[in-house]
This record gives sequence, C-alpha cells and structure tokens, in this order.
Amino acid sequence: MSAFTEANRKAFNDLSATYNTKPWQHELKTQVAEALIARQEWLGAQWATTGDQQTNKREVKLLDYACGTGAITQALGSHVTQIRGIDISENMVKQYNEAATSSGLTEDQAHAVVGDLLGDTTDPSLNTAEWHEFDIAAIGLGFHHFEHPEQALKRLAARLKAGTGVLVVIDFLPFDHKHNHDASGNNGSMSEMAHTIKHNGFTGDQMRDMYQAAGFEDFDIVALKQPAKMELSSGTVHRTLFIAKGRKSMTVLQKLGTWLGALQDAAVGDWNAVRQDGHRWTPGFANDVAKQDGSLWGPETRKVEDYNSGARKDEPYRGTGTWNMGLPRN
Repeated sequence: MSAFTEANRKAFNDLSATYNTKPWQHELKTQVAEALIARQEWLGAQWATTGDQQTNKREVKLLDYACGTGAITQALGSHVTQIRGIDISENMVKQYNEAATSSGLTEDQAHAVVGDLLGDTTDPSLNTAEWHEFDIAAIGLGFHHFEHPEQALKRLAARLKAGTGVLVVIDFLPFDHKHNHDASGNNGSMSEMAHTIKHNGFTGDQMRDMYQAAGFEDFDIVALKQPAKMELSSGTVHRTLFIAKGRKSMTVLQKLGTWLGALQDAAVGDWNAVRQDGHRWTPGFANDVAKQDGSLWGPETRKVEDYNSGARKDEPYRGTGTWNMGLPRN
C-alpha cells in the first residue's frame, strides 16, 4: 500500500464515526441515489427482475468499489441479487456490514471486505470466482481519491463480464466559477481532506479517454444540474456531479460468434430459391415435401420469435430508512 493510499485509509477510518450523521451527508447520498435510479435504463446494465417476483429474478452481481458505508449499495440494491463491497478502510467496511445485517440481508446477499484492487499486489482471497464476472461495478465519489484512476478502470474492467458488464463512476467535474466554490467565494478545495485527494475533478474528455483505454465501449457521461452541497469547516462547498458509464467490450471469440450468428441469420432469412416452374420455396421450412394429393411445395414462412416480448418495466425508486435491496430476508 502506497503512502498516499495509507493516508486515505487512516482518514476514512477517522471519518467513519461521523460519516452518516450530518444532514448534508444524507442529502448528498439521496441526490446520488435518485440520479442513478432515474437513469437506470441509460446505465445499460442487465438488471434483475424488479417487483415482487423473486423466483423469476435474473442473477445480477454488483461490485461496490470504495464502498464506504454502502451508499451505492443502498441505491442499486433492489435491482440486483448479490452485492460485494471493497474498501481500504476497516471502519467503513464494519459499518457497511452492520447496515447490511440490520437490514435483514445474509452475508451471501451483501457483504464487504477490506481490500485494495489498485495496488501492486492483490490479496489472493480477492482472486477467486466470487470476485469476478460482475454485471455492474460502481465507484461512488471515491474516484478523485485514487492515485491512478486510469489504472483503477482497467483493474475493475477485469472484474466485469465481457460484452455486458457495466462500470459506473459518480464523481465531480473540475472546479468552475459558477458552482464549485464555498460560501466565502473560495474554490472548493475541501481542505479538510486535501491530503487524501489526488484529483480535483475530471472532464468528460478525460473520462472518455480513460474508459476507452480500459477497454470499454458505449461510453457516455451526464452532469447533474443540481450541484452537490458539502458543509465543511472551511465553509459550504458546491460541486457539480457527473455520472459516467461504459460497457466492457466483448472478447475476440464473442465478437466472432456474434458475427457468425448474424451471418447465419441473414442466410436463413434471405435465401429464397425459385424453382424452374416458377414456384417459390424456402429451403428447410416446407413441412409437406411431397403431398399424396400431388400439391406443390408450400411456400411456408418461418415464425420469427420475438425476443423483446419479455421486456420489463423499470421499478421506480422508493427511498427507505433501511437498505431496501429487494432481496429475500431472513
């Protein structure tokens, strides 16, 4: 663990005792949660079935990285079936797991561990199947604390399902003159945590370049109109939040399989032969090849299966006092 990462670990261990006690902290958490749920379809993840049909839920895994006390877990929990959190702060992880337990969730459903995926070495316990093949990974307001954010995206990409896994980052845009300042007119440097902050925000171009370098496609980013408010000892700081997302690219074999499948579908759908006697037929789809009554081969048309018939409606966000994760409870 680098000296900078160690400074973050100590700072957040000390901060954990008051992390969820101030009104502005609850407002910020609610703001992020509502922004994510309002953009659930835009995020592009393959969510679990919403509603009360627990038995019909698709298995969906969420990795809450730099999880803190569980703000992202609480926001997206009702749309997934299993959550794993990782944080470098022991005290934050303790609070996360206590919140999950008090909400009636089993350890298999939601559990966090102390760990670091961004260092030179990784704990072997995080290299098992349990910590790979996630459907979605999210970093909530921790990205500016990472020493090497571009490396962080690559490390998290390795934990996602190829072709469908989605990485979401919620963080701050760089300082501007309109929103990013404190009550005294100073730029919002967040001096209380300055020694733990490596980057004072990211532009859309920076995020796009880092996502693409990490092997993501379908990148997009939105800035929230309502600025985030943080009441620090130096004054009230306002910052502009953004949400960035991208989908992990398919492997070479997946791309080849998709191409071959499309080629086969085109051949089956478009190959119509014409007999010498002028009657049209579709090879492979005539049931009565030689009817006893002497009728010609019938030009049957194949019924196309509608794969969109099972489309599901999004479930609206419902804020609760406890973790409403939509999972069976004890």
